Amino acid sequence: MNKTKKELAFIQFVKDECKKYGVKCKLRPTKYVKMDGNVKCSGWFDEEVPELVVAINREDWIEILAHEYGHLTQWVEDVGIWKEAEVSLPKVWGWLGGSRVVNIEKHIGVARDLELDNEKRAVKIIKKFDLKVDLEHYVKKANAYVQFYNWMLITRKWSNPKNSPYKNKNLVNAMSNKFNMKYEYLTPKLEKIFRTENI
Repeated sequence: MNKTKKELAFIQFVKDECKKYGVKCKLRPTKYVKMDGNVKCSGWFDEEVPELVVAINREDWIEILAHEYGHLTQWVEDVGIWKEAEVSLPKVWGWLGGSRVVNIEKHIGVARDLELDNEKRAVKIIKKFDLKVDLEHYVKKANAYVQFYNWMLITRKWSNPKNSPYKNKNLVNAMSNKFNMKYEYLTPKLEKIFRTENI
């Protein structure tokens, strides 16, 4: 997959930032990367290792890289929601794995709010580096991903990579192209789409 000058410059910038903060930068020539417990996803940022991992053999790789770099900025800036997520995310993953977690609604809410903050960061990063991304469509996909956390509270499972929230056309089309939705809960209309589309 040939990359533009702007994309190559952004890759170099992310690599330099990772080096500056002692983060391993792994850009893998695959469609998916596997997290713990064989969960397939497109990328992650983990402050424990620390590492930034992105599957770059996919059409939306530049968006994923912007998203994961956004998480690195949350960590570097030590923002409040990041600190809360350090407590809540292990609880969410434990709950998905079958553990009993008290007040799971709160912890999933923190995970959702972390992603919302990060999606707004990703849009700023995409604009700053003038990356070739359809921003209106990106925001719709981002909203689908953020709303997915509310759906996960109902299903108690992660999405199938082949039918992820940001890949499902019917779900994405139902989203706003601005960050102006109700994020605290799923509306009946959205819940019906998640259910019908079996996400």
